[in-house]
Amino acid sequence: MTPWSTRSNNRDSPGREWVVTSRTAQQSTSTAQQSTRKSTTRAASADPDQDLRTYVLDTSVLLSDPQAFFRFAEHSVVLPVVVITELEGKRHDPEIGYFARQALRHLDDLRIEHGRLDFPVEVGEGGTLRVELANTDSSILPAGIRLSDNDTRILSVAMNLAQDGQDVTIVSKDLPMRVKAASLGLRAEEYLAEQAVDSGWTGITTLDLSGDEISDLYESEVGISEDARGLPVNTGLIIHSERGSALGRVTGDGEYKLVRGDRDIFGMHGRSAEQRIAIDLLTDPDVGIVSLGGRAGTGKSALALCAGLEAVLERQQQKKIIVFRPLFAVGGQELGYLPGDQGEKMGPWGQAVFDTLGSVVSGNVMEEVVERGILEVLPLTHIRGRSLHDAFVIVDEAQSLERNVLLTVLSRMGQNSRVILTHDVGQRDNLRVGRHDGIASVIETLKGHDLFAHVTLMRSERSAIAALVTELLEGGELS
Repeated sequence: MTPWSTRSNNRDSPGREWVVTSRTAQQSTSTAQQSTRKSTTRAASADPDQDLRTYVLDTSVLLSDPQAFFRFAEHSVVLPVVVITELEGKRHDPEIGYFARQALRHLDDLRIEHGRLDFPVEVGEGGTLRVELANTDSSILPAGIRLSDNDTRILSVAMNLAQDGQDVTIVSKDLPMRVKAASLGLRAEEYLAEQAVDSGWTGITTLDLSGDEISDLYESEVGISEDARGLPVNTGLIIHSERGSALGRVTGDGEYKLVRGDRDIFGMHGRSAEQRIAIDLLTDPDVGIVSLGGRAGTGKSALALCAGLEAVLERQQQKKIIVFRPLFAVGGQELGYLPGDQGEKMGPWGQAVFDTLGSVVSGNVMEEVVERGILEVLPLTHIRGRSLHDAFVIVDEAQSLERNVLLTVLSRMGQNSRVILTHDVGQRDNLRVGRHDGIASVIETLKGHDLFAHVTLMRSERSAIAALVTELLEGGELS
């Protein structure tokens, strides 16, 4: 099985692993295409009559995984030449430029090995790759979608190849591209190599103890239980017994410690079991990466900021709080087109952080934070090439970041620095990031490491009105 085989919605062939998961409802009328609706990996493909497929990749796939063209088993991979042009244009991008350069280097290595790439060259496990220079005639497309953009050029290649009788699938991380392809009758699929299997892990589980065991826990503040074996390190525990309840945290294989519910960070007390466990993790300097998930209003940002103030002002463990926030176009204008210098451009984004801080600390503390320059709010574009030492780093709105960008952020952490990731997978602004990739993939990758912990906060701390509307939005009742 190749490394990027993922889940499938197809249930007709149990026991097989599929290369990609189809995102289109468009059904082909060709009998040959119907017989190969899902293509297996080379290891799982035992049917000698199974047709090979042609995968047309767009730029978003290579930016999420620069080695993607090696992962399509025995099938054919086609790169429209405009994809290389787009990669070239992204080489110096502060967030994704590294991945564009990596993809171009892999292509150059293949060029050196094979001499040319405009004909199929062998890659991966018996598959082929070629850069498509022809089949760019856009007259094959309906007039309404025949534009002068790069999406049109990629769709033209796919449609012309399909017209030649090939079993074509467009693979893209870009949701609008998949919708366009499906509207043309092409099969469109999302690239899922970096997606995590949805384990539903919240970072917290329950543990049942006897009355004597919970009494011993309160006395010694540590315990051991067979039921806790196999749980990831730093998993939070909600402990029950006939003599009462407690909170705990896994510290080793079967070992756990008591989590005190009366602990606070910079005057902020936990109001729920999840928040109290999060406070315990945020105040533990040995846990270098803490992930705080949860829907809007659960206190993620407030907890992270108070933990930062506690570490910088009270315990003096770090020297500065740096909040990184992703930037997206506002009203169609990129940040560079907004008026003013960097501080003025960042105003709307930075103000959200200061609003949150102002809701949990006094005016005197706010003045001290501003005067001493303790808190800095920056766009993620400023992290490339930096090594962040003695910093308490908060990555806000992490659900909108691609997996590779998140890993880049984590790689920037220097000596005596910690990073807190706050996220709500239900509020993604980046159309290239799905619910199960990006931050979800990073959590699944790091789960169980001593330096990492994750908690999903459940209870909303906002007004009843805000909690109601958030719940309705997530349930799709107001969409």
